[in-house]
Amino acid sequence: MNGLTSVSGLQNYQKALENVTDLNKSSVLGTQNSGKQFGDYLTDAVSSLNSNMKTMDEGTTDMIKGDQSDLGSIMTKMTETQLSLQTAVQVRNKCLDAYNDLKNMQF
Repeated sequence: MNGLTSVSGLQNYQKALENVTDLNKSSVLGTQNSGKQFGDYLTDAVSSLNSNMKTMDEGTTDMIKGDQSDLGSIMTKMTETQLSLQTAVQVRNKCLDAYNDLKNMQF
């Protein structure tokens, strides 16, 4: 019974992951075009990072001016932005590593 429960849990997880990422088996295999390409996902991620940076900058500026008095929310925004930036840098590093691996392949 535990094996059946874990299989159904895995299938539920897979369906949830497909819904979040807008990917499914047919679009990965090329039989269905989802309309989004890698560049689109990258553009969305960079614009989200830029939005986080602007929000943090505005919050910090408001705190300095005295318009904002909630230091906790400002620190939370700063931490979220820092994590977003670190994630973006790591993704960039992985992409560059993959590019260099492809570039160095001998055919």
